[in-house]
Amino acid sequence: MMSVMTVHNRFAKKETRRARVGITRGQAIMFVVSFSLFFYLLTELVFASDANAVLPVKEVTVREGDSLWKLAIRYQEEAQMEVNELILAIQEVNELESVIIYPGQTLKIPVTSEEGL
Repeated sequence: MMSVMTVHNRFAKKETRRARVGITRGQAIMFVVSFSLFFYLLTELVFASDANAVLPVKEVTVREGDSLWKLAIRYQEEAQMEVNELILAIQEVNELESVIIYPGQTLKIPVTSEEGL
């Protein structure tokens, strides 16, 4: 019996690898991250809060017996806000942590027009 021996020819045609078509996993992750960051920044620009908006304010020196409630009632018409809203606005503009104010203290009262300045 003759044994059949397989001879591998070194010059035989090698299998060629096909080039990968498409993107790699790393490229896909980078795309998703970049896309998300782009839309986050876009929405921040479009829907920016008015926290940084400059409101016209009127500076008032607190007198003896004044409270935020009394100041809000006094300047309610100029601010065109409800009393409770104006109290909150005064606290926010002046960065007050409570409703306690002191005589001699200067407060900024948000107003809607600059006529009151």
